[in-house]
Amino acid sequence: MKLFVKIGIGVSVATNIFFIGLASYTHLTRDARVQENREYIKSVIEKQVYKSIQLTMPPVTGKVYVNPNK
Repeated sequence: MKLFVKIGIGVSVATNIFFIGLASYTHLTRDARVQENREYIKSVIEKQVYKSIQLTMPPVTGKVYVNPNK
């Protein structure tokens, strides 16, 4: 019976060490992931802005109308 208790305690300690290590790794690499995500979102927004500008611009520009009454 004591063997089962020792095995249970060992598994519990190993599990705790694993989760503490995982949490530490996640915390330490968070800044890099956030920066990578910001760069990706920025590139997507730039592409969409250029695409939107191209869609809204007229294909040909003509003379500019100036109101003579002003």
